[in-house]
Amino acid sequence: MPSRLAAAVALLSVGAVADIASTYVAISGGQYVEGSPVGATLIAAFGLVPGMLLTKAAGMVLIGIPVAVAGGTRRLVATLMCAGVGVLSLATAVRNVLFVAGVWP
Repeated sequence: MPSRLAAAVALLSVGAVADIASTYVAISGGQYVEGSPVGATLIAAFGLVPGMLLTKAAGMVLIGIPVAVAGGTRRLVATLMCAGVGVLSLATAVRNVLFVAGVWP
């Protein structure tokens, strides 16, 4: 049975790949607008993949700080950081696919 941290890292990996791939398709297919102002700034400054990876790192920090301050263990903080950004990345990938399909405004 894999640990929760291993499952969270897998979720992060799948989410990041899906998000980056779907964003690339959305950008190449028309007038795509990045939903996050931080993401848009980092993508404009560093390019698509580095900018998105930096955006994910920023999201992990935003998730991890409150959990760490609340007294979470390092393992719990890492698990929630990875799982949280993984879920958000998957949700963004779904939005991108709906955007490309013409369902999302």
